[in-house]
Amino acid sequence: MSKNYFSQKRFCLLAVSAPLVMIFTLGGMAGGKALAADGDLSADETNKLQAVEQKLFIRTYDEDASEPRVARIEKRMFGESESGNVHERLAKIVEIAKPFDKPKATPTSATRSAPPVKKQMSAEDQRLREEDAREQKRLRALAAATEEVTQLLAEGVSLYKAQQGNEALEKFQQAVRLAPDNAEGYFSIGVIYEAQHRYKEALASYQRAADLNTEKRDYKEAVAIVQKKLRNDDDPQKAELRTLANEAQEAYKRGEYISALDLYKQLDQKQPNQAMVKYNIGTIYLAMKNPVQGLEYFQAAQKLKPDDARIKATCDQLEGSLRHNQEARLAAEQGYQVPSKTTINMAPGTNGGGNNGNSKTPPLTTSFGLMLKHGKDGVEITTVGIGSRASQCGLLRGDVIKAVDGVVVESQDQLNSIFGSKGGGQMQLLIQRGPKIGQIVF
Repeated sequence: MSKNYFSQKRFCLLAVSAPLVMIFTLGGMAGGKALAADGDLSADETNKLQAVEQKLFIRTYDEDASEPRVARIEKRMFGESESGNVHERLAKIVEIAKPFDKPKATPTSATRSAPPVKKQMSAEDQRLREEDAREQKRLRALAAATEEVTQLLAEGVSLYKAQQGNEALEKFQQAVRLAPDNAEGYFSIGVIYEAQHRYKEALASYQRAADLNTEKRDYKEAVAIVQKKLRNDDDPQKAELRTLANEAQEAYKRGEYISALDLYKQLDQKQPNQAMVKYNIGTIYLAMKNPVQGLEYFQAAQKLKPDDARIKATCDQLEGSLRHNQEARLAAEQGYQVPSKTTINMAPGTNGGGNNGNSKTPPLTTSFGLMLKHGKDGVEITTVGIGSRASQCGLLRGDVIKAVDGVVVESQDQLNSIFGSKGGGQMQLLIQRGPKIGQIVF
């Protein structure tokens, strides 16, 4: 993919930024005499400040100035401190915290013996109490939802790092359902959609994140990048190349090397100056145990990108390995021949002539480095000559040749006849390797 926010940009999956509002339980102010005025606060204001501190922190901060004391309370109650007149800020705190609500008196022996006196609650007091109960219930639900969203985002990040994209996507979607204004959740969804080449969904998610947090530059950049990718999707040629590349990559992951090689070679013909395409072809040849052909493509990739350290290291290592084994390989090639006592059946009209079907001249398949036997639904390869044309094309012992240029092969004689008719030119072989079937250029 062109750019992945998980590798080149910080993947910022943060917890829900909304601060938790402190749920206050109605209580009373600790007893004690009022202290003298603290700095710019009056004695009455200082008493109120102490009462709020006692209620929130179970202690007072008389040693500090009034400004940091008020700011400390604001951070606890509102999530951040405010600015402005300290008297007005304190009045706001006192109005919300209500530190002077008197606690219920602890019953003494005298009051326990007396019958309780029921005080008639006014309708207004009853309404206020019900509103307070509803607000506390709402705050508790908000706190629980916030904790759950944070957990879902963390689980989504872990799943994505473990390359479980679909499972991570579900976690992020649950998070934004619980917190529809969570920009990070939408951004995370966009990252996964972009990695899956689902650019329309990615753009919608990125745009939602950018709308929720207009100051985050990463969100705006993500929108611009995906918009560009969508414009490129409108180009049929680029879409075809991208499809070829994706199909080749998926075939390689499945271990279908012949199919992957064919797809990458198609891509190489359409984009001959792409170093990574040639590098991938070389990698497939190595997987098919054909280092000589692999080296050719690695060297071609290095010419296109001479400064790429990875390509250079691969070439150097493979060249050294091939030089080390050169003598053994040459000896094996020179010693490869058909035993003189072997009788090979030739189809009429092929090289070697008729002779009633008997000849000591090896068939064309042998000259290409192949020895064969009749197999089920085709001709099975029993030997591949080292350094031969068959080896360089990626054929392996045990492969079954099922067809040549669309012509179904049923016997060795027929295969020799087809090879003879091609005059040594390029052919397309349909190969079965184990349970997999693919094509290879021969």
